[in-house]
Amino acid sequence: MAVRSLLIKSAKRGASEDYVAVNLEPLGLMQIAAFVRKYSAHMVSIIDAQADASCVTRTDDGTFRMGTPDAGLSEAMRDLAPRVVGISALFEVQQTEVLHLARLVRAVLPGALVVVGGLDAGVRYEEYLGTGCVDLVVRGEGEETFLDVLDRLDRGETLQGVPGTCERLDDGAYRMHPPRVPQIPFDEYPYPDRDSLPRVFYDNARTQGASFPFAREQPAFLIQGSRGCKLRCAFCDIVAVHDEWNAHSPEYVVDEIQHCVEHYGAREVVFVDDNFMLDQRWARRIFELVVARGLRVSLDVMAGVAVWTLNETMIDLMIRAGLYRVCLPIESGNPQTLRFIKKPVNLDNAKAMIDHCNRQGLYTVANLILGFPFETAEDIRRTIDWGNASGLDAVNYFIATPLPGARMYSIYEENDWIERGEPPEMSWRTEHFTRAELEGIAEEASGAYLARRVRFYWDPRNAFRYLVPKIASPRQLRYALRMARHTVSHRARMRLPAATSRDDRVGRAPMAPGAVQERLRKVAT
Repeated sequence: MAVRSLLIKSAKRGASEDYVAVNLEPLGLMQIAAFVRKYSAHMVSIIDAQADASCVTRTDDGTFRMGTPDAGLSEAMRDLAPRVVGISALFEVQQTEVLHLARLVRAVLPGALVVVGGLDAGVRYEEYLGTGCVDLVVRGEGEETFLDVLDRLDRGETLQGVPGTCERLDDGAYRMHPPRVPQIPFDEYPYPDRDSLPRVFYDNARTQGASFPFAREQPAFLIQGSRGCKLRCAFCDIVAVHDEWNAHSPEYVVDEIQHCVEHYGAREVVFVDDNFMLDQRWARRIFELVVARGLRVSLDVMAGVAVWTLNETMIDLMIRAGLYRVCLPIESGNPQTLRFIKKPVNLDNAKAMIDHCNRQGLYTVANLILGFPFETAEDIRRTIDWGNASGLDAVNYFIATPLPGARMYSIYEENDWIERGEPPEMSWRTEHFTRAELEGIAEEASGAYLARRVRFYWDPRNAFRYLVPKIASPRQLRYALRMARHTVSHRARMRLPAATSRDDRVGRAPMAPGAVQERLRKVAT
């Protein structure tokens, strides 16, 4: 007998109304649903508890929340009566809502199996299982593991020892079972079931504007051509769960792009791969196929483009395929820091690639991270100075955050620098700075760079060389004006996020920027 299951994306909570309003389709849940339907007779439904809410509300504790009230969720769960409920937990900031939802499931459906999956759950599985409201944690890719769980339930078999899961044993101990070895070729996985939820949740103008404010075209659709990453950056927790790179063939990826264009009217595709450019030949073939098929669609890479994979020929091909801006996760302007975090960036070559992008009309943005564990004021100043001289259109200054599962997390633990709380509220310090001080430095650096870039363009020679290629057509000019308006209003309404290069990790503390800059000067001297 087929097993009925329910997959849920939880409500969203945060300190900023704009942040909470960002509502992306739950691509991972859509992938699992499509996979289960293709390879079994099991029944699966999806609820997006964030998208199902009509607006963002302010809570009693002063934060903002976007989500279906408990009463509405409870009614939906009773109507569907699933035997298994899967909940997505990708980031630390979701934990409060995820666990609240798990407790609600336990209260409404006491006999249901509660399964939680996603990056954060895979890293901190003991914390999720220790609450008593989560039965299993799926670690790594979810499709085959979730289907295995449903099959075992259908056959009346035990759920102990399922590959790719973590569980709490009867004696209270936690066990992480061996990772699952995929049995089905990756290109035989179906596309995400984008019709499993109403498209109006994600394709309406209001949601698109909040979720993709810098998109050149709308509606924008998410596509994941590859998963995982082979790099070992010190600050990143992805490799704790997804330490192998698995990719669809370029033909599969471009077929999916074409499917989204023809069936849903997609005008922009945003790649959400962990490291889209890890294999340059693979990425080059995707761009070549987009050009060859004449797909008139704008392209963006959410996690950024590795600058060491670029050359002038690759950049020109990317532009022909539809890329209009490029985010470069350079991370630091300090060679010593780059060696520490294991980022293979040549800073001189990075400037040359930025210059070529600017000349060809690509908008250039970079992520620079300040405050790694042992960085001094001079180290931070070196990164800020490099950013100022880089020629970038914008710089996102983040602060290095100790994430469980990341290689550098143990440094903070060994030095007793993690002071209180759990992500995202936890407070920490480095050898030379507190978290609040680093946030102040990052905030001031971001604002100062924007002002510096405006002054840069007042010089007619700079405007002709770098700005004119970006406004050479009416379409480009309209986009430039829209982006400028959004940037000004965004800066007026809220502070820039400063956490890590993953922008879902935001949790700001009170700042005193002037005092922090004075401290930076004192430490430097």
